[in-house]
Amino acid sequence: MIVDRLGRQFRNLRVSLTAACNYACTYCVPDGKRLMKAQNEMPATELLKAVVYLQQATGIDKIRITGGEPLVTPKFDDFLLGVTKLPLQDISLTTNGQLLLKKKEVIIDSGLKRINISLDTLNPLKFQQIARSGDLETVLAGIDAMLEAGLKVKINMVPLRSQNGQDILPMLDYCLDRGIELRFIELMRMGHLVSGGGFQQDFISMESLLDEIRTRYEFARTDAPYDSTAARFAIPGRGTFGIIANESEPFCRSCTRLRLSSDGYLYGCLSSSRRQYIGDIIDEPSHVALPKLQKMLLSALDDKKLAFQGEVTVMKFIGG
Repeated sequence: MIVDRLGRQFRNLRVSLTAACNYACTYCVPDGKRLMKAQNEMPATELLKAVVYLQQATGIDKIRITGGEPLVTPKFDDFLLGVTKLPLQDISLTTNGQLLLKKKEVIIDSGLKRINISLDTLNPLKFQQIARSGDLETVLAGIDAMLEAGLKVKINMVPLRSQNGQDILPMLDYCLDRGIELRFIELMRMGHLVSGGGFQQDFISMESLLDEIRTRYEFARTDAPYDSTAARFAIPGRGTFGIIANESEPFCRSCTRLRLSSDGYLYGCLSSSRRQYIGDIIDEPSHVALPKLQKMLLSALDDKKLAFQGEVTVMKFIGG
């Protein structure tokens, strides 16, 4: 078992299927240009083999499929159907929802139980201003389709003071009415927001979010798993919501996350641009590959910080 001095180990793997995205969200990219796939992205077969080796080397039991936007890549179907056959405790998917209707059948056929959908507003105009692509109606129809299929749906919202700060309560109402847990994600100092005034201009803290919610609902904080990124709150008789308070209440000391990029790099921490390339060992037999991989994982675990410090790396490249 690979463990650091704080008792942290890798248990939760986030696999980026592609760096490409069909959106160009303002908090992700500065210039409105959609992200393209990385050079030398690994095919589904190699990514699946990497997952198997990482599982053997670390005991990883949870996997989240991410991007970029994972539904835009042709390898999504093969990877999803392949990874759901592995002996894992939990498999989930994060998507912006624009292609959910097109991928509905493969998602249902795979047996996937959980899905997180990124949605920042219910206002069509604001939706276009933030995402700079897509259309709200299609996303909402995709959410309904997932609910009708019996999947557990969570919605991720990034509140921005200058763009959707007034949408906090409407989004919460929408989710509570449908039995969806809304998770507010504090703006992160990543990519173009790592320096300059953009971050401070748009940042909304957990305290401010709770003050806004308190104007309509009574709530109480509830327990969350040890390595959860979200602080969770219950509204009696209505449902729950969460806040991923990366700035207000960092969760770095209990982080168990490891990220695998679409081009074969392991990232141990969002606050570090250090990475380990595993593409060269995927085709080696396990008795050769695993000792090499364990050395890489030790280095990746050593990259974990005690608190989030920000990084110039665009998070969409390394698995959300």
